[in-house]
Formats: sequence, structure tokens, C-alpha cells
Amino acid sequence: MSLAKLLVKGQDWELIRDRLGFADGPCSDARGNLYFSDMRKSAVGPGIFRVGLDGEVTKLLSEAASGLMFGPDGRLYACQGREKRIAAIDVKTGSITTVVSNVQPNDLVVSAQGRIYFTETRKKQVTMFDLSTGSKRGVDSGITAPNGIALSADGESLAVSDFRGEHVWIFRVEKDGTLKFKEPFMTMRTRVDPDVVSPQGTGPVYRKSCRGDGMTSDLQGRWYVATELGVQFFDASGRISGVIPHPGPKGITSVGLSGTDRSYLTITQGDTVYRRKVQANGALYHLKDGGALPGSK
Repeated sequence: MSLAKLLVKGQDWELIRDRLGFADGPCSDARGNLYFSDMRKSAVGPGIFRVGLDGEVTKLLSEAASGLMFGPDGRLYACQGREKRIAAIDVKTGSITTVVSNVQPNDLVVSAQGRIYFTETRKKQVTMFDLSTGSKRGVDSGITAPNGIALSADGESLAVSDFRGEHVWIFRVEKDGTLKFKEPFMTMRTRVDPDVVSPQGTGPVYRKSCRGDGMTSDLQGRWYVATELGVQFFDASGRISGVIPHPGPKGITSVGLSGTDRSYLTITQGDTVYRRKVQANGALYHLKDGGALPGSK
């Protein structure tokens, strides 16, 4: 599958927000409104923001988060590593409640069954918290630096990017929420290492990592990973289909799909947020059908 099946001719990156401190955590609600976080002090931040379909930007609260995702109860769940917690936000009132404490969350995803999966990068662990039972358990360990995390639209597969490795790892999600059949499903492209001289005739030596960060997936079964090269795009079988270069010199921290029909690829990049129209529709993991659009089945 080539990038021609994703990109829209004549469409390029469009600036959504600038003059931020450090943007992260893009996600969408069912209508396509974009939510993101400004992690550092800036002209408007820190805080969590909503960008409506009309382009209007609203600051929801003055708390930052490195990962954001809606849950089946309609609340917005947030990774707050500094506070060592995962919090739930009522987007109508702005009230915030601690859901999981004494953790080191980086990024998260919430399933339709009400299970929060989150990466604890320093611990090299993926952890699950069940909202219905209040139970918490580690469900994977050993990835060098687990960072971005996403589900497939049907909720049956979970993918985790390695910030210090070349792979995106994938698991099958069991009925009880545990993970099985771990494998390095996607191989991310990396830069040539300028500090290593390869033997003559053997070709260039590549770095072991491309700083795989935030992730998302679409209703078409494809995967998107934020890396230092840009957004790496993989088909449903895990084969890389190309890299979409990001605008400007700064690296990107995360990627999502938002806007009308969740058809705008959205990235957080340093002090900016960008989007571009694509031929895709983002998945909503907290809905049983992945948020399938009318007539899409």
C-alpha cells in the first residue's frame, strides 16, 4: 500500500496552533473535536485544550498531560506523570478526578470494556487498570522504552512503540484484558548513523532507534507512529507504506486523527499543532465498533 492511498492531492500541513510550550497528546471525541495538551508554560499553557470543528480553541483546564484519550463513560483520561497518576476529566465541567495513583504513565489508550492500558516507560512496563473492578496489573515488561500505545479499531490488538528501539510491538487482547502473543509487528525506519563508518561495500549503518513516540490507528486497519523522521505509516499487515515528513525542524511527539469524519491527520510538534487531510477515518477505541461511520460497513 502506497502513500498515494492515504494522502490527498493538493493537501499539505495546516497550522492549527502555535506559540505553545510543548504540545502533546492529540485525540478526538466522537464528533471529531480535537483535544491536546500544552505541557509547559507558554502564552496560553500549560493546560488541556479543545479545537472545535469550527476551529475555535477553548482551554478546558490548566493541568497538563502527556497522553489523552476518551473512555466509554464519556470522560477524558489523562496521563499526568508529574503527579504520578491517571486522571479523568469531565469535559463539560472541567472537574478532574484521580483514577490511578502511584504510577508513572507516559501514554494511554482506553478500551470499550473500560480498561486503561498505559505505558510506564521508565519501568519498561505496560500496565492495565480496569475501571469496573479497580484492579491494576502489569501486562507486559521488557520493551526497551515503551512509549506510544494504540488499539486496533476492533479492540482485539494492542500496539506499543519503542522509543529506544526499531520495533512497534503488538499483542492479542484476551477476553479478560490480558495480552498474549507478543511480537515485533512493525519495523520503523531509522536514520543513517553518521558516527559509524561501515566497512567498504557493506552499505550505511543505521541507528537502532528513530524515537518512536505517540501512535494511532484508523478504521481501515492501518497504523501511524510519530518518529523523528515524521509519521511512519503501516498497513494492516504491519508493512511500512511510507513516511510522511513533518513540517519544520522540530520532531513530533504524537499523532492522531480528528476533525470531520476524523479524516485529518493531526500532529503535535514542539510548540505547534498541525493537521492535513487524508483518506482515512480515525478509530475510537472506547466505542465497541471503533466509532465506525454511517455507511462505512
